[in-house]
Amino acid sequence: MAVKVGIPQALLYHEFGSLWLDFFQNIGVAAVLSGETNKQIIDRGMALAIDESCIPLKVYLGHTASLLDTCSHIFVPRIAQYYPDNHLCAKLAGLPDIVQNTFRLAKEKIISPNIEDRSAATTLQAIQTICQPLGVSAIDGQQAYYKTLKNWQKAIPPGLSQPPRPKIAVIGHSYIINDVFFNSDIKRKLKSQAVDIITPADLPNKILYEEAKEYRQDIYWQLSLKLAGAVRHFCRQADIAGIILVTSFGCGPDSLVNEYLEHHILKPGNKPYLLLTIDEHTGSAGLITRVEAFWDIVERMLKLEGKLSPHGLS
Repeated sequence: MAVKVGIPQALLYHEFGSLWLDFFQNIGVAAVLSGETNKQIIDRGMALAIDESCIPLKVYLGHTASLLDTCSHIFVPRIAQYYPDNHLCAKLAGLPDIVQNTFRLAKEKIISPNIEDRSAATTLQAIQTICQPLGVSAIDGQQAYYKTLKNWQKAIPPGLSQPPRPKIAVIGHSYIINDVFFNSDIKRKLKSQAVDIITPADLPNKILYEEAKEYRQDIYWQLSLKLAGAVRHFCRQADIAGIILVTSFGCGPDSLVNEYLEHHILKPGNKPYLLLTIDEHTGSAGLITRVEAFWDIVERMLKLEGKLSPHGLS
């Protein structure tokens, strides 16, 4: 089989996917994606995962399964930490082991660089781990990485400009809110109204973590801290008309952090908010009903504040 690296289009792909794809292109190695999530992928992941697994992990296993027959290698990074003093969920740190044990794969088929910090030593070791099984020199890999990183950092959004109309902030882990299968109906429904949608991806990480500083003593998980920063930031923006917090059933960190965010930020923020929990059995009709009810509340408040006329936004 020709060298071809498969990248499951799930979990942290939604954070770093463009970086990974650009890197493999720059070292001259073909990389392919598993494609958008669909019912077949979810059903396959459900059959492979243990019952206690969260839906994002089940989705990831379904995506991985779709790549095994066509790819010589599967890219499954082990990411434990990339922001100081915070850690990622255990499922992300143990992902290569989960994939290898689930599919009984040979170790050489999985490319799993360790990311435990952003030090030069960790970066160089990760580059070598990727390049060695692909027959790429470490020097070429380093040059490709720094070129890729420079381009990727340029693409990070600089921040929000002041918009002319209210927005709904849709907040959640990127692998939930960017997965079309789960939330296309939510976004489509909101876009049919006279508001815009904003997500944490529209802000630089620097802003999100700066906003979350005061919660660092209470929130251990890095991605949860990022959500806290997003919630705090959007609660303080005058153009944000409401907030939807999307989470997945079975996520241990979210089950605790969502209660914390509601108590410490959302309730004191005095903006309409909706907590949406989804799993593999969640139907779009139920989600849309809740979003419609939420929008009715937002619309009523906008009219009371004089920001919405009977014919649309003023």
